[in-house]
Amino acid sequence: MKTLILLTLSLIISSAFLFAKDEVSSKTDEYDKLFTQISKKRIGASNQDINKVENPFIMERNIDVNSSTAKAQTIYKLNAIFDKKAKINGQWYKLNSEIDNFNLASIGKNSVIIKNEHSKKELFIRKSDDNKIKFSSK
Repeated sequence: MKTLILLTLSLIISSAFLFAKDEVSSKTDEYDKLFTQISKKRIGASNQDINKVENPFIMERNIDVNSSTAKAQTIYKLNAIFDKKAKINGQWYKLNSEIDNFNLASIGKNSVIIKNEHSKKELFIRKSDDNKIKFSSK
């Protein structure tokens, strides 16, 4: 009887090892297939296809919320200040002049303020050292 129990136990243990070996072998085969697929050279999009793609980034725009068509506003650049006049976007303006929908409210030593009923912007003259440029929009 002892011999029969020992024989049965040894059969159960050996069949468990065989089953585990088969299970490990099948998992190993799956991983080998995955590694083979990963190691293959992948071909992406061509340069021609990439050049056809539109810019995915949102470009910053100032939107006039009161406008029914919500179009981008003009960017104003102060070029120079001389004799109580300011050169903005290549044109000379004197105090209280209209620039699009803004009014030239003040002219300082290095900056001007343009404003309308909705917003106020301070424009600064660009300095030779770009690291010390101040920008302001109010």
